[in-house]
Amino acid sequence: MEANIRKFRAFVTSARLGSFTRAAEDLGCTQSTVSRMVASLEADWQLRLFHRRGTALVLTSDGEAVLEDADRLCRSYDDLFRHVESLRGLSSGSIAIAAPSSIVALRLAKPLGAFVRSHPGVQVNIIESTYGEAQSLMEKDAVDFAFVPHHMQAEGLECTLFERDELVIVAPRGHFAQPGAIPVESLLDEMFVADTETAPLLQRELRHSNVRCVTSNTTAILAMVEAGLGISLLPSLALEGGDTSLDVRRLETPAWRSMYLVHRHASDLSVAARAFLAAL
Repeated sequence: MEANIRKFRAFVTSARLGSFTRAAEDLGCTQSTVSRMVASLEADWQLRLFHRRGTALVLTSDGEAVLEDADRLCRSYDDLFRHVESLRGLSSGSIAIAAPSSIVALRLAKPLGAFVRSHPGVQVNIIESTYGEAQSLMEKDAVDFAFVPHHMQAEGLECTLFERDELVIVAPRGHFAQPGAIPVESLLDEMFVADTETAPLLQRELRHSNVRCVTSNTTAILAMVEAGLGISLLPSLALEGGDTSLDVRRLETPAWRSMYLVHRHASDLSVAARAFLAAL
């Protein structure tokens, strides 16, 4: 009882649409091809599947009896085909990630390295960006993943907490007379070299704070602080792995930065993007 999937699909589609002609349009072939495949299947099975009434088709009792199984087989084949294609897809494709340099260097480098070693055919495009730029790129569907400092709500997107890290004060050595954590109120008269992300927090907590400049470049911030242009409030992640001669202090009342990973729903991601998401 030998038959191929094209015959099963011709039978199932003809039964669903009630016509060889409409089935042919759906399957992208000629009416005679569909008719011939169904006739061949009937010969293989030695069953009559349809009553032919002009151009209309009506299932026989035998046809009704096997339709569900044939339909299940076609759907199983489609699932198998998609699975095979997904496995093959990891040999090619690309993903795009928008994130600040600190996230790229300190949180993504290792998982990216492991992912690329496992899937050398997948191209990884990293767009170092400010958080505002990352959000804009995600909203424009220009990247697969974006890292933002707040929960991002938009239709078709998923946003999950990726990491929380503490905000710290960075100052030149000897700037603070007393050791230990710094009370927020003691910073009212300080001059700040502000990080793009933490500037809104400064404005909220220290309404009369003096901000000399605002930048998203951590290296520039540290250099300006070391040069005596002011102090700064930075996520502790930005200082990881760095060899700084600056004085790094916690706030007396701890403050935290939340980092969120944003991407489209998993069903809308490419095979490569789904694989990378699973690797994080």
